[in-house]
Amino acid sequence: MSLLDDLKQQADSLRQKQQVTQEEINQNLLAAHAKLNEALHYWIDLFNSLNVIKPVIPRFYYLESGATKFENLLQCDYNVNGRRLTADHKDYIEAVVLRFRCISDQKLTIEKQSDPMVQRLRDHLWSNNIRFDLKELRNERGYVERGIFTVVAEVPVAITITADLEMARIKIATKNLERLGDYVYIYDFDEFDKSLMEELAKVIIAKPNTFRTMGRHQEAILTTTTRVPRVADEPRSAPAENGPVPGFSGGIKSLLKR
Repeated sequence: MSLLDDLKQQADSLRQKQQVTQEEINQNLLAAHAKLNEALHYWIDLFNSLNVIKPVIPRFYYLESGATKFENLLQCDYNVNGRRLTADHKDYIEAVVLRFRCISDQKLTIEKQSDPMVQRLRDHLWSNNIRFDLKELRNERGYVERGIFTVVAEVPVAITITADLEMARIKIATKNLERLGDYVYIYDFDEFDKSLMEELAKVIIAKPNTFRTMGRHQEAILTTTTRVPRVADEPRSAPAENGPVPGFSGGIKSLLKR
């Protein structure tokens, strides 16, 4: 076989593999759309009900190291948004975004000594979308000696549900749900159903639930983090609950552009 024939054969083989992959992605797109569409309607109905009933759901949030906390914040303003994309002249649901707020009339005053401590708290509040005012007290050389924070007692909560078409998975990313910070949960398509959404709904309305332990991926993390290592085991780092997800593609649009 000549060099040209060999290269053509390799190219044909690669094109066939890419075509199969794209077909699988197209199938996953349809499956993901069906899953996200079902989720969208579920959350619209639920959040509409919550906005009418207005249940009293108090929340507590610890700030930074846990020395300071918001107390008796109340949930309100439930909102659902379905983000859409167009592919081949058809509309698909790309993500379902849930939002609400936990608020009260109180304001916290927090004082920090030294520039590094002020910067640390500033970054913590910024990263969790907490509004605040800061008064910096500087020495004669212009360095920050003390910072006085006035923190607004309002915590925005967001839950974003998206699909990974390559891996045929659903990702639920939460921000400030029950506690400050970002957490990610992964589910195979067959695991993402009404029972899972019911457990997430129980989290939102502060009822006993099993949401954080549901699904094969969460079970694998719990098994890894709770297993007692044998002497012969090599040291390993357990996956963090809010760490990056290996192999997660991060969206539908990039896959459709291939």
